Amino acid sequence: MQQILQEAEERALSAGSEPTPKITIGNSGGEDLSCHCWFCESGGPGGQNVNKVNTKVDMRFNVKNAYWLSDRIRERILQMEKNRINKDGEIVISSTKTRTQKGNIEDALEKLQAIIDAAAYVPPPPSEEQKKRITKLANAAEQKRLQNKKALSQRRQ
Repeated sequence: MQQILQEAEERALSAGSEPTPKITIGNSGGEDLSCHCWFCESGGPGGQNVNKVNTKVDMRFNVKNAYWLSDRIRERILQMEKNRINKDGEIVISSTKTRTQKGNIEDALEKLQAIIDAAAYVPPPPSEEQKKRITKLANAAEQKRLQNKKALSQRRQ
């Protein structure tokens, strides 16, 4: 149990105080910034307009080429979103929330920011009170295990 508590403290300290990277339209559309958008016709309600206007956004964000993300955050994204990443290392984010391209781009960027925020989160180290409670519960569980072991041994004899 002490080892687990020590690992939690080390994990919190190793993350450092690096700020969470923020996504904006300005730093997401460059050719070297690993994020590309495609537009196509959206489904759903909208009448004739839905058949004429390309408002759906398919954003592809290449995690492996995102040099501005720290290695820790990049690895966490690759681990957390492994089912959404294609063979080229891209996360595909689609948005049809609004009826405008700009609104859908902003929605897709918000989804991408939520992924980055989740990957950047590091739980704080346990407080002294939490450590005492965890240690107390672990000791109680160990005592109960030993009592059950003795009772079983006496039954066998």
